[in-house]
Amino acid sequence: DSGGFGGGPQQRPHLAPTYAAVMSLVIAGSEKGFKMVDRQKMYDFLMSVKVKKGPLRGGFQVTEGGEVDTRGTYTSMAVASLLNIITPELADGVADFIARNQTYEGGIGAEPGNEAHGGYTYCGLAALRILNRTDVIDLEALLRWATQRQMSVEGGFQGRTNKLVDSCYSWWVGGIFPLLQDILSPVSSSSSSSSS
Repeated sequence: DSGGFGGGPQQRPHLAPTYAAVMSLVIAGSEKGFKMVDRQKMYDFLMSVKVKKGPLRGGFQVTEGGEVDTRGTYTSMAVASLLNIITPELADGVADFIARNQTYEGGIGAEPGNEAHGGYTYCGLAALRILNRTDVIDLEALLRWATQRQMSVEGGFQGRTNKLVDSCYSWWVGGIFPLLQDILSPVSSSSSSSSS
């Protein structure tokens, strides 16, 4: 009814299961599956959880009354992009919200003032890439932060400074590098603009 998906029957809509549901439909590749998503209701749901004023303006609550963070902002932009419902109104303030979350270290935190975190850095960078707004962050600092997360003994990545390596962080931080390669590579930049 609301446009977004809940985690189970009779659960209220939340951006994480909404993202998972839409991604599952993409993977399944079924026209019938996509038709089950009411794009107008989905847009209305995304706008209902968007923060329109205050210090977190441009971010998204993960559910009505829920936390506002970079993860919710990324899942909103990913869903909107896949459903072709990104509008200037939906994207308004998003890039600035993410830019405010970049820390002095170069990574991105959940919200302004939080420490840099592998998952949030991936989410922030991916959301900015969707919007073609990576110009609002310091990409060189982000690259430096991400490369410093790889530990020499284990070879995997830590997700935050002075934390242990783990597989989850390795997935998130490892996912940053293809995005950065796409953004920073002169070959991909020129081929992207020539194919438009």
